[in-house]
Amino acid sequence: MDSARLSLALQTAQQTRTPLPEQLVTEGAIGDWELSHVVCDVFGLPFLPVEICAPNPKSLEGIDPEFLRTHRLIPIDRHGQILTVCMPGLVQADVLGMLAADADVTVLCVVGTVESNNRWLAMNLARAVEAALPAEAQTPGNGWSTIFDTGDAAVMQELVPGEAPPPTIGSIFDELPPLPGETSQQN
Repeated sequence: MDSARLSLALQTAQQTRTPLPEQLVTEGAIGDWELSHVVCDVFGLPFLPVEICAPNPKSLEGIDPEFLRTHRLIPIDRHGQILTVCMPGLVQADVLGMLAADADVTVLCVVGTVESNNRWLAMNLARAVEAALPAEAQTPGNGWSTIFDTGDAAVMQELVPGEAPPPTIGSIFDELPPLPGETSQQN
């Protein structure tokens, strides 16, 4: 990869707060597997993606999930004061130092891939959707829970007085004849 492309990826990663390895893979500057291979070769680290070694849920205890999501780290296992962490390619040493200090552990790193770490984090450490919504949207009858009702009401208000309302989805299906071999069901 040429230095101009690397500089642009670094600048974009800093502006968007995206980890550099993820930015490089997303831009197609380097393949996910190639990045992992290079990191393993250069730093002499083992390749152990989460698909091969499922993380022990107890290894998450005492670690801030937001920190893990931000840096795309996955704790694999913990033995006493030693925490094994799967990196998405490569993570800065100061990030690993913060993790070690906050969790009061010695961090040992293995190399995974950007995509597999992101996929595991999305499936296992996803933020609660309700917690991310504004308070008014969490109240029954407000916000997201009534978005379609609000849209329907707005459409109905725009109808010309005396004009028949548009058919509903349910009424359209009620008017269709049954499929061959199917009996008609009335509600």
